Amino acid sequence: MKNKLGLLLISLLLLSSCNEQNIDKGELLSEIYIASDLHFLANSLVENTTKYAKRNLTRDGRIQEYDYDLLSSIIKEININEPNYFIITGDLTFNGERDSHIELIKLLKTINKNTKTLVIPGNHDINNLNSTSYANDKVSVTQNISIDDFRSFYADFGYNDAISYDSESLSYFYKLDESTYGLFLDTTLSKYNYEFDANTVGGFIQIQTMEWIENNLIKAANENKKVISFMHHNLITHHENFENLFTLNNAKELQDLFYKYDVRLNFSGHLHIQNIASITNKKKKIYDISSSSILDYGNRYGILKRYDNSIDYKACKIPLSINDISFLTFYQKFYDKSLSQYEYYYNDKSEALLDLCAKINAYYFDGDYEKIHELLKSNRKLKRFILSNNFKSTYFQVICKCENKNQHDLEIYL
Repeated sequence: MKNKLGLLLISLLLLSSCNEQNIDKGELLSEIYIASDLHFLANSLVENTTKYAKRNLTRDGRIQEYDYDLLSSIIKEININEPNYFIITGDLTFNGERDSHIELIKLLKTINKNTKTLVIPGNHDINNLNSTSYANDKVSVTQNISIDDFRSFYADFGYNDAISYDSESLSYFYKLDESTYGLFLDTTLSKYNYEFDANTVGGFIQIQTMEWIENNLIKAANENKKVISFMHHNLITHHENFENLFTLNNAKELQDLFYKYDVRLNFSGHLHIQNIASITNKKKKIYDISSSSILDYGNRYGILKRYDNSIDYKACKIPLSINDISFLTFYQKFYDKSLSQYEYYYNDKSEALLDLCAKINAYYFDGDYEKIHELLKSNRKLKRFILSNNFKSTYFQVICKCENKNQHDLEIYL
């Protein structure tokens, strides 16, 4: 009897697997290219300078000096393949410089008319108190832009064609195709920068905006249409060390709305880490795809294909021959800023340990978990040390426990 029951269970599992693989995706409704955290800096702001060249302006792993090249390469792909949309989920500029916004818009206007570009702001883009010019080896304040400026500057990139606008923020509701709406959420708190005399980093959605969101979700539900959401801050925590200032402060309220109205997919950025997170409530699952910065190692953008019966996502490398440079930059910047700390705490094993962590860090930001597991497998003693109480970084301890699955693909059946 046990053998028969076992065979029956195996048959059911095989049948279920085959059925899932053979589900008809249906007609392709729309194709969307997605990028985040461009941190674009106008060349005019770094003219005639050596000390303040772009490559010297960040301590993180960004290859800032390739900002034009990377974006231009994505635009070239867009103009060849003509997706329906190109969506950018915030931090369009380095530090909200007016000149950077103007120069970025010039590039975006070179995208062919068959592709619609849609944007939302990130915490760097508006009322930024650090907007700076480095031209002629002089550090000087340069003009930033206001909320009204952003709406005016990017009028052709979502705001003119939206079907609904939020009066409290730069959020808008947009018809992506006959079966799908896009919910574009301004989660920044930049309007308080001057009041606080500091650049706000975290994200929050006001009560009035939540009400506006629900009204639009009700509209979509009544029309039997799906909704895909886009915002800068994370809807779901992607790493337990990076919840504060990265995950939306009132994420639970928005998650509850998404459960209620069956919004299953959100795109975010902000973290610069390529990661796909999900949460489940009463058999309903919500996904949050955190897109890495195009300037960080991996240098990826996403391609989302919306079919009648499914959604397919893939994170693709930007076709530019800078992979080795990008990895070395990411590796070296982490290595250099961590060296003294590792030498102080870990003595004789500091060099090998720091080398391993610098590599793991790069692969983690790229979402390449398979390479992380390969490294840990060939460095078992160091892995045990990282997971011990003697190691000081919970950041790497969490990474060492991640599943052996890359964060570059997702398929959702509707």
